[in-house]
Amino acid sequence: MLKEEVSKEYEFNGDYFVIGDAFPLASNTITSRKNHNCELAGVPQIRIHDFRHSCASLLVNNGANITVVAKYLGHTKIEETLNTYTHLFNFALNEVVELIDRLE
Repeated sequence: MLKEEVSKEYEFNGDYFVIGDAFPLASNTITSRKNHNCELAGVPQIRIHDFRHSCASLLVNNGANITVVAKYLGHTKIEETLNTYTHLFNFALNEVVELIDRLE
């Protein structure tokens, strides 16, 4: 495993992330880079976790299979995904109601 290999070479601890074949990253590295890039771009700061929510929201809103989205997010049960993102289905529900209303 990469984590085991890296932990022998560096002063590795639980505060580090191992990504691909890159050097271990300190836990605040990703947040610091995100904050810096948000400042450069002139956009509001959001939490790292909010990127996950945005990704899931975009997938659901663009018709991705909810079972696949749940697996992608690492949810063990589809209900967890449905309970978290149910509000995103309101628009789709309205579309279904409008479709039924147009049926002759």
